[in-house]
Amino acid sequence: MKVLVELRFCGGAYHGWQAQDNAPTVQRTVTEAAERLLGSACAVTGCSRTDAGVHAKQFFCTFDSAALDAFPLDRLPTALNTLLPDDVSAVSARRVDDGFHARYGACAKEYIYRIYCGKTRDALEAGRVWMLPGRTPDEKKMDEAAGRLAGRHDFSSFCAAGGKVEDKTRCVYYCRVEKEGDVLTLRICADGFLYNMVRIIAGTLYEIGAGRPLDVDAILAARSRAAAGMTAPPEGLYLNRVFYTPREVEEAAARV
Repeated sequence: MKVLVELRFCGGAYHGWQAQDNAPTVQRTVTEAAERLLGSACAVTGCSRTDAGVHAKQFFCTFDSAALDAFPLDRLPTALNTLLPDDVSAVSARRVDDGFHARYGACAKEYIYRIYCGKTRDALEAGRVWMLPGRTPDEKKMDEAAGRLAGRHDFSSFCAAGGKVEDKTRCVYYCRVEKEGDVLTLRICADGFLYNMVRIIAGTLYEIGAGRPLDVDAILAARSRAAAGMTAPPEGLYLNRVFYTPREVEEAAARV
């Protein structure tokens, strides 16, 4: 039986989602909790490979185990949470077809990147934002530049070295920057993302807001990582939503 489980997690203590032999990861943590709960082996497959330190407000993974046939799914999140650490939680669970794949079945994802720009640092936001106290980037310039990233483009300039994907063309459905209180939030939705793509976009937009004369159109045309700005640190990045139908994407885009 295959079950789709919705999770949330703070990624500060983990080396990303993907299981590794010598480092704590979210996947290994969830798998160990699931196998303790079910009393048998359980294959856990995630919707994305988040990097070290990255958070998720919505993350989906599938549990695949024969032991799930006898487990009440309405009790699964609560029971699983008793075995998970405080920085990982299960939200919901539902049965899916055996052919469903949490990663390849997704048609789009939305990430947010949060930048704190208050006068003094905020201890309650530590590890959950890019902490830049006293900085005052121009959010209007950032938002204008972000909007020019929407559409289908070659995002080679926004891909870090080490990315193994050859086709770097992606469709960005929306990309906006807004400010609420002391926090600037980049919101971007696309049909796929390259290695460190959102963090490079966030760093580039911040530099534009801070006055560096960077042109997004020229950066895209260059198809070179050297043309873009800095890579923002991981702690401000969140996987915010995962979409499994085009209608969900359309509805989200209409609200931005």
